Amino acid sequence: MELTGLQIFKYLPAAKKAKNTNCKNCGCPTCMAYALKLAKKQVSIESCPFIPEELKEKLTQASRIQQHEIKISDNLIAGGENVMFRHDKTFVNKTIIAIEVDTKDKKLRQKLEKIKNYSAERIGQTFKIDALYTDGEITEELQKFSTETQIPIIHNKQNYEIISGQNIQELEEQTTAKIKGGCNNIILQVEYSKNIIEQLTYIRRAAIIQRHAPLTYPVLVKIPNEFDIMQTCAAASRLICKYANIIVLDKVDNALLSTIMTLRQNIYTNPQKPLQVEAKIYEFNDPDKNAPILLTTNFALTYFAVASELEALPFGSYLVVTPSDGMSVLTAWSADKFTAELVAKAINEFGLAQKTNSRKIIIPGLLNHMKDELQEVLPDWDIVVGTIEACQIPDFLKQKL
Repeated sequence: MELTGLQIFKYLPAAKKAKNTNCKNCGCPTCMAYALKLAKKQVSIESCPFIPEELKEKLTQASRIQQHEIKISDNLIAGGENVMFRHDKTFVNKTIIAIEVDTKDKKLRQKLEKIKNYSAERIGQTFKIDALYTDGEITEELQKFSTETQIPIIHNKQNYEIISGQNIQELEEQTTAKIKGGCNNIILQVEYSKNIIEQLTYIRRAAIIQRHAPLTYPVLVKIPNEFDIMQTCAAASRLICKYANIIVLDKVDNALLSTIMTLRQNIYTNPQKPLQVEAKIYEFNDPDKNAPILLTTNFALTYFAVASELEALPFGSYLVVTPSDGMSVLTAWSADKFTAELVAKAINEFGLAQKTNSRKIIIPGLLNHMKDELQEVLPDWDIVVGTIEACQIPDFLKQKL
């Protein structure tokens, strides 16, 4: 567990009112200033000649790797997590979704074709299958497919070792032996069982909190092939939440993959950095100068909900997206990120008046209380209160046009 500046300070001379209090030998004006910098790793332990051995030991423990990162390919990394829960900080590297392939399978080519063709898009991100998994021979055909599609192969003969065991104790023993032999590129393969979540939680806690070296490696779990689609979906969902770094599926099913990848997308976004799109004027279906104009914030979920409706219309439209720090409409308004002044500034900076002859701007229905404020700062425009839900936009526009 990382030590805070206050926790470090308690071990220093100033906290104990001892000799050498605030001696400045470390280059900082006070022991407290040094403690705060040490917690942020801006100074070294050696800077202070009076650090007690107990604190050195705690700092050494806190500096140990919590979970190793294993490079699967140039764009795919497993592990590297440093918190138990994403709201504490964030999760780092998304759970890898791999499909198991068997080079002896007569339907291998059809399976590879499905893997190659799978693609789905949500909130500006494209989902594809991350990797192939095999415990058999990597044939020339499989290697060629991997090279052409840029889908890496997870296999024990790569630049890492996959260690499996019947239980956690066996995993620890094997991993300890590998570490002593100088190997640090390790993936732990845990067998799927009814106790899988308890096992993965134990491993993650041992890694993140205790920094227990044998368990500080990414974990791979293969979902049993005999599971049907619903069982596979439920199992994969549980494993994404707690705490598999790599999940291996036998099935290539579009609905299954899209479901679990949507869940993964929600979990592996930074909770401190909302998904957002670029603030600007978006054009849909080649709008002419009389096309309707709508307004919203740059929160990605809001944008794509509105955008999908505008794309489906038989006519063109404009969507003005204001810079709102990725907040939803009401959240941005309550945080003063969507004020009348900011909206007016965005409209003027984007040059909306030069793009269109229309002078009507449709604002979200949730902001009907802002109509008069917006009208005051945008006297040359007619402010129209629109719908609350994005799905209501087509009917609303048909009535107004």
